[in-house]
Amino acid sequence: MKNVFLLFAVVACCLVTLGRCRAESSLTAEQPFKIGVILPLSGATANFGLIARNGIELALRELSPEDRARIKVIYEDDAMTNARTATAAQKLLSSDKVDALISWSSGSGLTVAGIVEAKHIPHISIASDPAVVKGRTYSFTYWPIPQDEARLLYEYLAKRGVKRTAVLSIVHNGALAVRDAFVEVAEKGGEVAVVASEEVAGDVTDFRGVLHRIRGKGEIDGFIPILFPGQLAISLRQAREVGIKAPVFGFETFEDTDEFKASGGLLVGAIYSTGADPSPDFISRYRAAFPGASHYTANQTYDAVRLLVDASRKGRDGDTIVSFLRGLKDYSTASGPATSTGDNRFNLPCALKVIDANGSGLNLGER
Repeated sequence: MKNVFLLFAVVACCLVTLGRCRAESSLTAEQPFKIGVILPLSGATANFGLIARNGIELALRELSPEDRARIKVIYEDDAMTNARTATAAQKLLSSDKVDALISWSSGSGLTVAGIVEAKHIPHISIASDPAVVKGRTYSFTYWPIPQDEARLLYEYLAKRGVKRTAVLSIVHNGALAVRDAFVEVAEKGGEVAVVASEEVAGDVTDFRGVLHRIRGKGEIDGFIPILFPGQLAISLRQAREVGIKAPVFGFETFEDTDEFKASGGLLVGAIYSTGADPSPDFISRYRAAFPGASHYTANQTYDAVRLLVDASRKGRDGDTIVSFLRGLKDYSTASGPATSTGDNRFNLPCALKVIDANGSGLNLGER
């Protein structure tokens, strides 16, 4: 009889243990796939951050019920300052225990890339600077390659007989990557010269000293300010004040509504190279969801979420997601067919645009 009781006790213990294991297994299976998102939701570039968040929210709305139930997005605001980016990334990784990260801008991307590598957490940055991915395994950039953007603008300038240009750039990783790409393309092409190249810090609002230096290089027929909101319109007004009357050309950031208004019409007719417009179907859905809002970088953040969701179906560990992203070839996205370059970047289409009288960017051509 004693042995019978002992047998029952062992069986009961096994059943309890099995039940606990099944419960723990079920709990683990139900844990959401967490995506941490770091955006500039305050500060001078907040307009861009809010647009980027629109793209993410649209991606979440359009997920299947099964995917939506297993995906959780957690936002953090870094105001595009490196110290806040680092704090946000550490919080998302340590407290929220996210499975993947999305960041916006090259400076933020560099900061995050330095943190996630040792933790094997996949990270997609809406960024230009190749330094974000150089020597990295787990960080990717999702934006047209700077040389492609630079070449598109260079060819336009060369065809229209622009010979002497001056560049004014903010000291920011993404802006400098684009600046360096344009200078490199111009030197190789030989038809468009960069006769002056000046840099300013992100908090500068009086550009007259550097603009006078540019003016001292002689007449130019192309002025290229590579600046963020809060500086772009001011630089254009001050350039006119010191006698720089050249047409305005540039990259990426000309579509900010506040900067357009602050420029007093000086941005009208400006030609710039940037990421190509998303598919017409995406634009239609986006406008229905966010009437009147710009879609600048919204399609890139939309794609970043969708790519991570697609990858997580194959496995939620970092190496599986990295393998998925590196293997993409002509992958259908809102931004166009995405193909991995093999160095954690993607060949994405870029476009030449002109700012119209309403502040909108109109396509002049794509590549």
